Amino acid sequence: MNGRAIVLTVVGFLVGVLAAGSIGVRVIREVRTTEDATSLPPENISSTTVPPSTVKSEYFVDPNELIISSTALIPLSIQASGDEVSVDYELVSLAPRHNVPVIQFLGNFNRTQTVEIDDLPHIYPRRWVLHTTDGETFEGGPANPSARIARFDVRDGLSLSEIQSIEIVEVLVPYPIDVPFTLDQQLSPRVVVVPGVEMELIHVSDQGSTTIVQVAINLEDHETADFFVAGDGPGWRSAFFEAEGRRRVNLTWVGGELPDEIPLLATGTVWKAIAGEFTVALEGIE
Repeated sequence: MNGRAIVLTVVGFLVGVLAAGSIGVRVIREVRTTEDATSLPPENISSTTVPPSTVKSEYFVDPNELIISSTALIPLSIQASGDEVSVDYELVSLAPRHNVPVIQFLGNFNRTQTVEIDDLPHIYPRRWVLHTTDGETFEGGPANPSARIARFDVRDGLSLSEIQSIEIVEVLVPYPIDVPFTLDQQLSPRVVVVPGVEMELIHVSDQGSTTIVQVAINLEDHETADFFVAGDGPGWRSAFFEAEGRRRVNLTWVGGELPDEIPLLATGTVWKAIAGEFTVALEGIE
């Protein structure tokens, strides 16, 4: 997925966040055991009644959920093996999805692509801390924003019974970037469009009536930024990555003589940290 796609998906995501905050989400309610039991028929009173101290009476998706921004993080399982502890989890957006249309965007080679609402980005719980009953701490987390397993390198033989708590201490949320800029072959072949993201003019070559402009995207942190470059304004035909996995974009100019200051547009996403530390509920997961 290129940067233009990511910008549009994040815009959809942020709209959903605002909607969720304004209209709320239906809360699933468990049976309240504190209600007057004498008002119920005798057959409804049995040993299956759960004490209120062992289960959440109200939640959105799951009793063990952890609400961060407009997303529910649900721990699914925890395992200890050798010198590693891993926590499998799921992320569920709480933003309304009913009647939300698919998002269309112009991708490589001017091809129209679509993104379903379920493919919108979630939060990125990047850094986790595990505390043991002996006072030890171990840092861990998922490998990337798409991963759903947080891993910890711990001392060999650590058992689950020794884990006192697990906290998420760094959470990132996506923000869209749409920045026009210019590159000059002589004066400014490199431009920092946003902190941590630099655009560099690599090569310009004339090919008959067209000119190929090659731009490199230099990221300070590849894990927390994703960008694409397109031409800004008339005269541009297409833009595409030079090769899979390489952050170099080839742009085709057909507007006559290429301007000294080449007008370009950087689009993409940066992940920004939000304040807060969040305790993962370990009760009820295996």
